[in-house]
Amino acid sequence: MQKEYVFYDTVGIDFPLDETIEVVKSPCERDFLVSNHPEVKAVMYAPEINFYLEKSRDSIAQKIANITKLYAIRSVGFDFAQDMDYTQEVDKKVLIVTDESEHETLKTTLMAEGYTVMLLSPSLILDVNGHIGALHVTLKKEGELLELECDQILWWNAPVFAMKQSGVYDPLKIGKAGAIKKLHENTGVYHYKNYINYDPSICQYHERREEICGKCAEVCPTVAILKEDETKHLVFSHIDCHGCGGCVSVCPSGALDYTQMPRLAFTHLSSHFKERIALIIPNKMDLGLIDIPLREGILPLMIEGEKYLHEAHLLNLLQTSGNPIIFYTDFISKGTGDVIRILNEIFEKKYHKKAIYVCEDATELASIFENLEAIPECCYGINEEGLRKREVFSARLAHLVGDEDLGVVKTGEHVHYGDIKINESNCTLCLSCVGACNVRALTAHPEDNSLRFNASICTNCGYCEATCPEKDCLHVIKDEIHLKPSWFSQRIMAHDELFACVECGKEFATRKAVEKISAIMTPLFMGDEVKLRTLYCCAECKPKVMFKAHMESSSKN
Repeated sequence: MQKEYVFYDTVGIDFPLDETIEVVKSPCERDFLVSNHPEVKAVMYAPEINFYLEKSRDSIAQKIANITKLYAIRSVGFDFAQDMDYTQEVDKKVLIVTDESEHETLKTTLMAEGYTVMLLSPSLILDVNGHIGALHVTLKKEGELLELECDQILWWNAPVFAMKQSGVYDPLKIGKAGAIKKLHENTGVYHYKNYINYDPSICQYHERREEICGKCAEVCPTVAILKEDETKHLVFSHIDCHGCGGCVSVCPSGALDYTQMPRLAFTHLSSHFKERIALIIPNKMDLGLIDIPLREGILPLMIEGEKYLHEAHLLNLLQTSGNPIIFYTDFISKGTGDVIRILNEIFEKKYHKKAIYVCEDATELASIFENLEAIPECCYGINEEGLRKREVFSARLAHLVGDEDLGVVKTGEHVHYGDIKINESNCTLCLSCVGACNVRALTAHPEDNSLRFNASICTNCGYCEATCPEKDCLHVIKDEIHLKPSWFSQRIMAHDELFACVECGKEFATRKAVEKISAIMTPLFMGDEVKLRTLYCCAECKPKVMFKAHMESSSKN
């Protein structure tokens, strides 16, 4: 049977590996799924395997088990990935934007290589649109607006608006040699993926009457996510997406998911960290800079898109492992940063221990290793299949809180949780708020004619408040998580009895709704008994009452 995992032994390991791993002493031509070395052909190269083997203080038995887990973790990502491959033709039309005459030489060199090159001053350029292989430059020359098309742009000291487009490179940021290398690599056929999956049905921007969200577009460093304000639709440009995942961590409802590691895949992945300490390392980080031994029990987790991790991911990993998490990175996204702070405050209140450590150099990492405390009391597992992001976090956090009241944790600018208040005396149970809530936080219950609310899955969007037709009725409480049992259960916010039609006896509306309409219309009907009676009739009986009165009046005349 052909094995999917290969270990290229360049150091002479003195213990056996699991039977699922083929050990080779030299590069081979067979196709594998996961390899520990770049010289052995495989779908995925996992540098963390050699890194762990070299640095770990685990026993030999632990190393054998953990190396198998590292292969399996990579396999989980592959099995659950939902990305697709796309291509874009990229021709040899290049624009060089600079005021420096020395770059004439670069123009000449590129033209000798078959490129069509134009050299422009940045002062002439008004805007850049499109994407790599199809860039559109708007410029103003001698008072006339002109349009220029090109495939790629080298722009010295490029402004932010230009750098948001794919195919634009700033040699001052990545070096002249690096920019030219990118130019060459992308010429011909440019390969890209879709990094984001989108569910508009629970999006807090999609087709709302007013803008109440749009965080994903705000944090996107490119033009990969744009808002169409007129229709309230999100537009995704996968070719412009860097795959950082920052939009995923700030999406309140879970409408966005990371295709390289969907949330359900992360759930399966986390099972490999039971009784182990996860050391999360973005792929962009240089493992060679971690020149210290790994404390016993540490298992590295290499991830793409370091910005996508949100509260459901991290609480899952904490409650599965029973240990704190270490995040070794030089950058924390806005959403993930808020989540780390929130979880650390919660764990401090409950266990008086830190949940997540963040560091960016080996010295800090060594210090963290010395102070780590296991948190076995936090362990908890649920079946996350079919649950949304907020529902997962709610169930996990509810178990953590238990029967205690741990106070209030403030959320933040990029991750929102909250509550609502309803003035029951003003609520007519019209259920406009239920229709406005697409995350099932507000629900109607015909069995007792009640309106109920679960604060723990509310995205704090405020659309229910904007939709409520009653004055001084529904108010949103912003950015609070109440760590007590009632915050995780449905609360009855308003209820009423049903009103029976005075003609047929059928219940057709709440008493408050009928009384409200009656109070408004009674003065307008000026004592007309027939019209007044219709106020207390169902839709079927209203015309009958009016027709009967008309016929009786006609017969008398």
